[in-house]
Amino acid sequence: MKEKMFSVVAILLAVCLSATVVHATLQEDVDQAVTIIERFEEIPEKSIPPAVMRAAKGLAILTVTKAGFIVTGKGGSGLVIARVGKGWSGPSAIGTGGVGFGFQAGAEVSELVIVLNTPEAVNAFSKGGNVTLGAA
Repeated sequence: MKEKMFSVVAILLAVCLSATVVHATLQEDVDQAVTIIERFEEIPEKSIPPAVMRAAKGLAILTVTKAGFIVTGKGGSGLVIARVGKGWSGPSAIGTGGVGFGFQAGAEVSELVIVLNTPEAVNAFSKGGNVTLGAA
């Protein structure tokens, strides 16, 4: 029984973590980011207010896939852009991944737009790696 459970968990983790590989090129991430922003703009209640966009120092746009049963895995990719002078920088690829444990079952795909309000936030998303430990 334990062997079967571990096999299922291993398959789920592999599927989730391979979501990052699916978006193998920066151009695909750029195309996906444009689609996400367009979807947000189509729904006025979910669009980013113009005042917030004017004050933003950057944006992080991600697609994250999460799946599991008892043990979960998640993976995703996207890009970060920063405000420079009178426009925006070129995109920089970013990725995310993780594992979790707890009473949970299912799968989900999330599209995220994170408004970065400070230069430090832009740096945190665009340079090096970050590790976070937490509990649900």
